[in-house]
Amino acid sequence: MARPTREEARDTRRLILDAALELFAAGGFAGTSMRQIARAVGVRESALYHHFESKAAIFEAMVMELGPGKMRRFDELDLDASLAGGLEPLLRSFARLLMEESARPREQKFIRLMLAEAPRLKDAGVLHNPMLTGMTYLTGVFEALARRGAIRPGDPELHAVEFMGPLVMLRLTYLVLVEGAPDMERLFALVDAHVHHFHDSVKPKEGTC
Repeated sequence: MARPTREEARDTRRLILDAALELFAAGGFAGTSMRQIARAVGVRESALYHHFESKAAIFEAMVMELGPGKMRRFDELDLDASLAGGLEPLLRSFARLLMEESARPREQKFIRLMLAEAPRLKDAGVLHNPMLTGMTYLTGVFEALARRGAIRPGDPELHAVEFMGPLVMLRLTYLVLVEGAPDMERLFALVDAHVHHFHDSVKPKEGTC
C-alpha cells in the first residue's frame, strides 16, 4: 500500500483536530477517547498515533492553532515593513483580525471549551498555562517596538497585558457569552477605541525618537 502523501497527511490531521474539537466540546476532554476520535474521523485508532502521540497532544495542537499559541505568528512578522503605515494601524489591524477570527464558529467553540475545561486540564497536567505562551510572543513584539523607538520605554510584559486585557474582555462579552448574532459593528467600534487609547498611552513623546 502506498504511503500517504504530505497533502493527505495534512488533510487527516485537519480531520482529527476538527473531530476532536466536536467531541471535546460535547463530552469534555476526559470523556472523549482516542477510539471515539478515530471513529469520528473514519480511521483506525492506530492511525491517530501517526499524527499525534496522545490525546493531550491533540489538545495542545488545538491550543497552538486556535488559542494563545497562534500569536507565534509574530515571530514571522516583518515589523519594519508593518510599521511603515504607522503603529496605530498595525495595532488596529491585529486587534480586528483577532476579533474576526474569534467570531468563527470553530474558534467560539474552542473558547467555550477552554472556559469549561481549563481548570480540570491544568490540574491533570494537560494544560500548562497557554496564556503565558501567547503573552511571551506579544511581549517580544513590544520589546522590539521599544528598541525601534516606536513606543515609549517601559515594561514590555505590562504593555502586552494592557493591550490584550480589554480585547479578551471584549471577545468574551460580544462573541462568546452573547445570545444571538454578535454585534460586530459595535465590537469593532470598541476595539478601535481601545487601540486608539492604548496607542496614545505608549507612543513616544513629541520630540523624542
